[in-house]
Amino acid sequence: MKVSTCLQYCIKGMGKPLFNFANTKDGKTLINIQKKMNFNRDDQIKETLIAFNSYFMVEAAIRLKRLPKHPQSVIKFMGSDEFDHLHQEIVRTVEENYSMLMNCLNSKEKRKLNAMFD
Repeated sequence: MKVSTCLQYCIKGMGKPLFNFANTKDGKTLINIQKKMNFNRDDQIKETLIAFNSYFMVEAAIRLKRLPKHPQSVIKFMGSDEFDHLHQEIVRTVEENYSMLMNCLNSKEKRKLNAMFD
């Protein structure tokens, strides 16, 4: 089993995975929420990156734990100390490495990301 750090995990999500998610129903909902809750563009993007990475972290954890994938198991896991620890690690990683994560995107991708919040 290959182990990656939270930072490596977040880096892998930059670019195509992020944009693919942004085009889903859940992704569009998340972006619309961030537009309404945060008026600062960097805060909108940071919160989106945190939610995006947490979303897939929950999916991975549920698969690893062999829990059934239904709303009750997702809610139960998200209420656990284990999720809280993982989520706080993602928050810390995005906050401390935001500039570096943004540098993983080329200029066209940065414009595309900014345009999602217009």
